[in-house]
Amino acid sequence: MQNNSNKDNAHIIYSLILPVITSVIVFYYNQILGAISILGCGVLFFYLQRVRDDNQKAIQKYVDGVHSSFDSITKNLVFEMPFPIAVLTDGDNIKWHNGYFRNLFPSEDLVGVDITKLIPNFADIDFSNKEMIQPITIEVDKKSMQFYFSTVYNDELNTNEIFLYAIDNTYDESIKQLFKDKRLVFFTIFLDNYEDLRNSTESVNRPQVLGAVDRVINEYFKEHNGIVRKYENDRFMVVMEYQDYRDIHDDKFSILDQVRDIELGNEINPTLSIGAGISGADPREIYGDSRVAIDIALSRGGDQAVVKIDDNYEYFGGKSKATEKTSKVKSRVISGALRRMVNSSSDVYIMGHNNPDMDSFGSSLGVYEGVRFLEKNAYIVLNEVPRQIENIYNSTTGSLEDLKENILSEDQALARIKPSSLVVVVDNHRKNSTEAPSLIEKTDQIFIIDHHRRGNDYIKKATIAYIEPYASSASELVTEMLNYLDEDFKARTSIAEGLLAGITVDTKNFVYQTGVRTFEAASILKRWGADSVYIKRMFKDDFEIVRYKSEVIADSSIVNDMIAIAHFNRDIDGSSLIASQAADDLLTIKGVKASFVLTKANNKIHISGRSLGDISVQLILERIGGGGHLTAAATQLDMSMENAEDMLRKAINEYLREEEENESNTKR
Repeated sequence: MQNNSNKDNAHIIYSLILPVITSVIVFYYNQILGAISILGCGVLFFYLQRVRDDNQKAIQKYVDGVHSSFDSITKNLVFEMPFPIAVLTDGDNIKWHNGYFRNLFPSEDLVGVDITKLIPNFADIDFSNKEMIQPITIEVDKKSMQFYFSTVYNDELNTNEIFLYAIDNTYDESIKQLFKDKRLVFFTIFLDNYEDLRNSTESVNRPQVLGAVDRVINEYFKEHNGIVRKYENDRFMVVMEYQDYRDIHDDKFSILDQVRDIELGNEINPTLSIGAGISGADPREIYGDSRVAIDIALSRGGDQAVVKIDDNYEYFGGKSKATEKTSKVKSRVISGALRRMVNSSSDVYIMGHNNPDMDSFGSSLGVYEGVRFLEKNAYIVLNEVPRQIENIYNSTTGSLEDLKENILSEDQALARIKPSSLVVVVDNHRKNSTEAPSLIEKTDQIFIIDHHRRGNDYIKKATIAYIEPYASSASELVTEMLNYLDEDFKARTSIAEGLLAGITVDTKNFVYQTGVRTFEAASILKRWGADSVYIKRMFKDDFEIVRYKSEVIADSSIVNDMIAIAHFNRDIDGSSLIASQAADDLLTIKGVKASFVLTKANNKIHISGRSLGDISVQLILERIGGGGHLTAAATQLDMSMENAEDMLRKAINEYLREEEENESNTKR
């Protein structure tokens, strides 16, 4: 008000300047008239001051009246607002509340109560953060309430007070939930082994078996209000609403077990692969997601369900070993596709996974030999030679003059590769796990040959992805492809021994993950001159490695009465090889059904998992970012050994708990 008074005085003075100057001039010529004029200026000055004072009093009276009215309106509004309101003290205790707030907690005496006791969600809220303007949605008494707050400083008490109010958003949330519940869900369903099931079942039982599969599928989805349409002998499409899908999700797709348990004279058990799309913008996109999901389910070996949610995937099932395919038609077709891609490319770059093992290097050698036969420049990308492939590397590079000069590092390959080049990835399908991830971005021609179950981070831009989890190894797949490459093709002896070494290592001397085609591939390599006795000598361990494996076994402990966990704490070259071999050795202990060995490798914690087939180490390690097979899997974690073991134990317990739940549901 003082500033306004000074401004008004200035305005009065400015208004009198001209009259005063005029009066002075008149006084100069006529003193009597000038005196009268000056007297008039004084009267005018006092009049203007009085008018000013009267205006200020009127304005102040108006302001006081508005303030009084506003206080009255505000108080009435606060008390009469039709939604919950509360005032909190600095300590988050309720100082005052209205009736609507009390109605949310009718059985409580609310004044003085800590708000976090009524609404535990508020425990993590910083009420002093004035930048936090997002409402907090909380379920209270089956209502969806959106809480807002504002912090006000109380001058009298020298404290902050929080003004808290809530809006009932139940109706809006119910509309959102209804929209979500009514979304369409598409399922694409394949009977994995239709031909094998049909051919292995006697004609008198065949209609019953296939009819039982159809009946289980129709009854299961009908129970969940789904519409089933069979469009081929082994293919189905199902449409339902999301609210019904949730029951299937909670049921963990028990239809997989129901179909697998069908036994009506069939020699092999039928299995299903299911792909589900649930988050597309329209029916066409949702159906497309289901097709992507079924491709992943099939490439992971079948007998499982894959649900695509935006860019993520959920996996169900996959607990059984992938069924070996008796037909080699696909292998012949893929071999022809590889030949065409090689012939149309300028040169070929072959790489396995980082820290390569015998299968990775052996299959790389096989592809190298095939490309060389087709008279194209071939290069194997290898950054370093770890201990596990040192023997085979020295043997092949020593006996094949052309090989050593065609093995490049990642930097050397980057300097040579062209957009017209072909990149062949073996024994791996994950970009970040390849020996040279940067090569993937340099060309659009990518060919994948792998035997591991497909994971989330697979190379999506691959032109052809030949992923067959039933196979023992990538070396087995490459051997079959080479056999169909040309009737005059014959691999050199060192290459054949590299492929046989890859199969031998991944099958643990033809014990695990072997089928008829595994031995057929081995027989092809024997015809090409592979010496199994030489390979046996190549696998002999140094005394030091044997001693290290003994340390691991001595360090092991048994959890859940059937799973061995051990550590190899030496950060040395070849530590992951020692860990994997020690994991194999732990399975020889009576009562041990699965084993895990943790070790340090490349500044990360490497975990090797092995099992006899009763426990899926692949499903366990997938929970912490790994992958592999039912009986052999691995992962790498960027953390301490202690944290890695905690994550592993948690994954094991979750897997075993789900297995118990599924078993109890099956018994019901």
